[in-house]
Amino acid sequence: MWVDFHVHTRRSRDSMASPKDVVKSAVRKGLRAIAITDHNEVKGIQEVKEEVRRLGADLMVIPGEEVKTARGDVIGLFISERIPKGMDISETVDRIREQGGLVMVPHPFDRKMRGALGDAILDILGKIDYIEVLNGRTPSWNNRKAEEFAKRYGIPGLGGSDAHWPGEIGKVRTLVARLDEGKIEPIKVEGDGWPPIIFGVLYSSIAKAFRIL
Repeated sequence: MWVDFHVHTRRSRDSMASPKDVVKSAVRKGLRAIAITDHNEVKGIQEVKEEVRRLGADLMVIPGEEVKTARGDVIGLFISERIPKGMDISETVDRIREQGGLVMVPHPFDRKMRGALGDAILDILGKIDYIEVLNGRTPSWNNRKAEEFAKRYGIPGLGGSDAHWPGEIGKVRTLVARLDEGKIEPIKVEGDGWPPIIFGVLYSSIAKAFRIL
C-alpha cells in the first residue's frame, strides 16, 4: 500500500487543511494510509478518523505528532497521547518509545527548516527507527543528504509530503509491505515536483497570518 507519513491539518498553526479535505485528497491520490503529524498537537488525529468514518473511506490513519524538541523536530508514529514540546531530544524519543511508538526524524539536514536536527541527530542515533529520506518541502540536495545518512547507518527510509494544504498530500509517498504499530517495512519511496515547494511555503505563511488576524 502507498502511504504518506507526514501530513498536517488545521491543528498545526501553519495549516488550514480541514479533516474532510485531507481525507478526500488522500483518497483521490490513491493513498491507503496517512500519518497525521501536526506540530506539537494530536487533536487532529481523531478529527481525521471521524471524517474517514463519515465518508466511508478506505484509509488508515496513523496517529503521530511532529514534536519540537530543544534541538529540533522529531516525529512519533503510532503514539497514543500528546508529547510536550521543548524537552531534550533524548527525553522526547524516550517518551515516544514508552508509548510503543516509532521514531522518525523528518527533514534532518534542511537548513531552511528551523526544526532540522542537523548534527544533533547523532545524539539519538541508536534510537531512530526511520529517517525521512524524501520530504516534499525540502530541496533535493538536502533530501539526498538524508538518504545518504540513512544508508550509511543502516536506518530504513520513509517519505513524507510534509503537506500543510490538501494539494500537497501524496506529493511524496512510500510503498510499504507491512504497516502496523510495531513495524513498518518500506519497499520504495517516490515523489514528484508538484506542487512546487514555494507554493507550500506561501500557503503556510498565509495560514499563519490568517490566524494572527
